[in-house]
Amino acid sequence: MLGVYGTGNTETQQTDGMFQGLTNFLAAGGSLDEYMVRAFPQTAGLKNMKRFSAIPKSVLKNPAALRTGASKIAMMGSRRIPIAGGLLQAATGDPIGGAGTAIGGVVGGVLGAPFGPLGIAVGSTLGAGLGQTGTRALAGIDINDPYSGPDLSVFGIPITPYAKTRKKKERAREELGKDMAALEPYLQKQMGREMAAQQQVVSGNLMNTALANARFGR
Repeated sequence: MLGVYGTGNTETQQTDGMFQGLTNFLAAGGSLDEYMVRAFPQTAGLKNMKRFSAIPKSVLKNPAALRTGASKIAMMGSRRIPIAGGLLQAATGDPIGGAGTAIGGVVGGVLGAPFGPLGIAVGSTLGAGLGQTGTRALAGIDINDPYSGPDLSVFGIPITPYAKTRKKKERAREELGKDMAALEPYLQKQMGREMAAQQQVVSGNLMNTALANARFGR
């Protein structure tokens, strides 16, 4: 009934296996609550039960107990997943949006708790999106506008689009200055050669003019 799970060691294979197992379980007439409790019995409160083993009849025949266990699992996921997503978002350069993702996801999960595991999951997902949008809006950040948001840095690390753009331009000017300084001796030599060549042309023109106007004894 539980299906066949991925045999690989990667997280992707494990996740695919979990979804396939859930699909097979639901197709066989099982419930989402029961599957969640079977998959994470320790989190659900069934201390002595192994993963995907038979659920005690006292729990299986009690829909409220299954719902409570599944809600515990969903609530833990609604905390861990948004926080992990927010930290990853912050690490990739969007700490303000990451903070909104984490806070909004956790709050959304709490608000969705009265509606059971599905309400927690939906609330967490919606809350993460709204939180991200809200914190960015409060900071005046438009991720498509490199000049949006305040000039804000933490420990010298720019965390807003404007701060990042300004730092990037400063670095570009510094590198351009270094390149110009390195090229200065060559530019001076090139300028000297060009001035010498121009002087020769001028001198030659003057000499030709003088020769053309010379009378040579006439």
